[in-house]
This record gives sequence, C-alpha cells and structure tokens, in this order.
Amino acid sequence: MKIPVILLIVSILATYVSLGKLFEKAGRPAWQGWVPIYNLFIWQKVTERPWYWVLILLVPGIQFVMLMIMHVNLVWSFGHRGTQNTLLAMFVPFYIIPKIAFDKKQEFTGNLQWKVPGQRNSRREWADALLFALIAAYIVRTFVFESFTIPTASMEKSMLVGDYLFVSKARYGAKVPETPIYFPLTHHTLPVLNIPSYLDWQKLDYNRLPGWSDVERNDPVVFNYPLGDTVIVEDEVTSWYQYVRTLGMQAARSPEKFEADRQRYEQIARENLLRNPKATVRVRPKDKKENYVKRCVGMPGDVLEIKEGQLMIDGQPAQEIPGIQFDYTAITSQELTNATKERLKDELDLNIGNVERKGNKTYSMLLTQSQREAIMGVGIIDSIYIDWEPKAEPHKKIFSVYPYHSDFDWSIDNFGPLTIPAKGMTIPLSQDNLTLYRRCIEVYEDHEVRVQDGQVLIDGEVREDYTFELDYYWMMGDNRHRSQDSRIFGFVPEDHIVGRPSFVWLSLDEERSLFGGKIRWSRMFKGVE
Repeated sequence: MKIPVILLIVSILATYVSLGKLFEKAGRPAWQGWVPIYNLFIWQKVTERPWYWVLILLVPGIQFVMLMIMHVNLVWSFGHRGTQNTLLAMFVPFYIIPKIAFDKKQEFTGNLQWKVPGQRNSRREWADALLFALIAAYIVRTFVFESFTIPTASMEKSMLVGDYLFVSKARYGAKVPETPIYFPLTHHTLPVLNIPSYLDWQKLDYNRLPGWSDVERNDPVVFNYPLGDTVIVEDEVTSWYQYVRTLGMQAARSPEKFEADRQRYEQIARENLLRNPKATVRVRPKDKKENYVKRCVGMPGDVLEIKEGQLMIDGQPAQEIPGIQFDYTAITSQELTNATKERLKDELDLNIGNVERKGNKTYSMLLTQSQREAIMGVGIIDSIYIDWEPKAEPHKKIFSVYPYHSDFDWSIDNFGPLTIPAKGMTIPLSQDNLTLYRRCIEVYEDHEVRVQDGQVLIDGEVREDYTFELDYYWMMGDNRHRSQDSRIFGFVPEDHIVGRPSFVWLSLDEERSLFGGKIRWSRMFKGVE
C-alpha cells in the first residue's frame, strides 16, 4: 500500500475518533460523533455549513477537495485560524484535529460569525458563491456535458476545424472518474505549470452511470485515445509506441533489418528516447488520455474490410455518410494563385489549407463528392482522380498501419478483413491472429500474454481460445485520407468511450479575418450528425 493512501486512511480514522470529543465541546452528545454518516450531518451543523455538503462527499474527484474544506471549517470553529493552521487542516488533519479534540484547554469558539445580523459580508458571500459554482461546474463537466474543440480536419465536413462543441457524457452514461484525485475542471495537465493535474494514489474500477442510448453505428463519438497511456511530450503529444516504431526503423536503416530484429531496434529506440532531455515521457491513466473524436463505423462483432476506399461491413458496402472527404490529385490548366484559392473557398467552401502543391500544375485537394463535381465546372481543372493506396508490398508501410506487422499487408485504403471483438465473443487463439488482438487482451483487459514454444499463454496457462470481456468499436474520420483513426491505433474499448458531440456553440474559421467571415454564424447551435 502506498504511503499517500496510508496517510489518507490515518486521516479519516483520526478525524472519526476525534469527532465525539469535538462535538462535546460544541455542546452536543459525544455519541453523535461516532455514528457513521449521521456524524457528517452533525459536523455541518457544528460548523454551520449546508447539509448538502455531505452529499458532495459522494462525488468522485470533488470529495477530496470538499473533505479539505470541511476540515478547515472544523479547525476554524475551535479558534485555530490563520495560514499555518489552515494548511495543517488541509494537509495533516490527522495531527491538528486530534490535538484540538483531546486538549482540555481547547474550547469551541463557534463559526466565524460570517453573517452578523443587520450586516452584509460581501467577501464571504462571494466566496460561498464561488465555491458553489466550482462544485456545480465540476459535477456538470464530469457527469453531464463538457466543451470540446475540433483541432484537426479529420472529421470534415461534419465537424470543422475551429468548431467548439458540447459533448454529452450522459447520453451513453457518464464514466465515474477512475482517477478521482485531480484538480477540478482540468483534464490531464495544469495550465502554465505544464505538470500533471492529477495524482494516481487512488484508482477506481471502470464504472458507468446509466445512459439513455448505446453507441450506434455512424455516431460521432468522443473517446480516450487508445495509445495515449504512454506519451512523449515535446512541441506536440505523440504516442510512445508510434515514436518507438519510427525511431526503431531509423536505427535499423531499412524495414527488412527492423523486421528481422524488431525487439532489438525498439529497445535501442526506447533507450535513446529516455536519454533525450527534450522528450518528456508521461504515463497517463485511462481516463486522462487525450480525447479524440471520430465516427463509429464498426460495431462489436462486425467483420470490417476496406476495398479501394469502400468501407465494407459483413461483406456489404457500408451506409453512405454525407460529406465524407477523400484526397484527390488534380491536374490544373494553370498554377493556382492565392486569388484562385480564395475563389474556390468562396464558391465551393474549400479550405485553402487543404489545397497542397504536389508538382508543376499538380495539386492535392481534400474534396467531398459534391465538391469534386462542382470543381470540374470552374474551368481550371483538366483532370482529377484518387490514388488509392494499394496493399503494402513486403516490408513497406506496414509499420504505420494497424497491426504494424509484416504478416498483414494492409493499407488505409485496402484493409482487412478484421473481426471486431464483442463482449462474450470467443475466438480461436494462435500466433497467426495474436498480433491482432494482443493489445486488447494484454492492455485493455489486463492479462499477461506470452508466446512459448509456439503456444499462447495467458496468465501462465496455455490457451487455444479467448473470450473477450469488453465490447470494442472501430472509429474512422470522415476525412478518410487525413485522419489518425482505428486504421492506425486499432480497436477502441467500451471503457474508453467518453460521450457524443451534441451541438456546435461556436465556430471560428482560422482562414478568415474577424470582419471577413471568421465566425461561422450558420454553424452556431447546429446539431452534430
């Protein structure tokens, strides 16, 4: 057991033992301090605080802040005020509270007379209002909805860069915080200080409150990035696993050498990363991983395949999604000037940043089907086509697409077939398919996996099959050629699901000036489909 957990237990026990004596000094029967739960309500009466503070103690995360506040109010009610005593009450209550309780000279002084009849204490009223607002905001943000920003173009055109969304956590059922000790209203990092905003002293099991809907096919979904448990923090956040593969390939100098001795080169990459003073390695709990938003195109139990960019589910073409984008190569009759690009933006709602020069009069353009048809009528395009990425040749591009192994020659446009695991589904297990499902078994479902003498061992036992404990989903961006999604990071477990985007409350176009259409008024309060 960790020392912080021991201190927390000692603090709770010390306070519990002391309450009877403290209540006696406040003119109440001592037995009221020794009746669990009831003594908490009496505590609020003694300190003249609202009774509903006891209910806030049941809310994961905020309960530790509330317990600190209650300790401070209790200590203040016995005359121990000032900065030093306040800090003692917050951080070492197991010392100061028993000291007050069992010192016969210590007397109850009552509350701080915050409210004097006929007078107003505006500072105290503001403090009470701020505390209530903080608690209410925490509860709403944790269990009801949270604001989310779209930073990349991976979900265009349904969600645009610069969209500010409200994400409903209650729809699928809000997750109870698994890392409950953290600074309220933050995710994983404290602003300015750039340090973790949470403490991992206590971990709770995965639990979800009841919701009114399950994840449905083609829902846009916010989820915790599956490969975000270990990250490299530099100018941007990158998955440790992706970094190790990239640096390992560089160390090997060729895909063939890397595949031949993968373990060695990945170990070299790990050692180089840990020696790099600019690369900060951070290990994050599940609920503190980065938040991603994609569309759920594959459900538990589906057989998913992609053929020449066409998504197939159980052998049939998937439902068409309006506004889906692909990367087209356009050959133009003339070089595209800034004025021409501005014209394309005005007439076709084409993002200037999505038009990239590839060569002489040749451009890469992200387009929907309707934009593709419209752009041919502008008069500057001679021909336009999609270069579908073929299945990988041996030792080429396989390390950038899931499952990063030469046994699978998949690409982003030609992928699968792949069965998405469902809770209760049993699959035959062998070295041939272990690569596909190992992370699910080992990381998401917390089992030890080894291969020994050609056999698969799970938790030390030889296994020929495996039954999954969680449902899994397959997420893809609507911008099919510029999206880091399940084709890159694999399955998304049910315990990583955060919520569903509900509506856009603000949308800013970074390619426009403030008075030139920067605010996309047509998207304000628009629902997300």
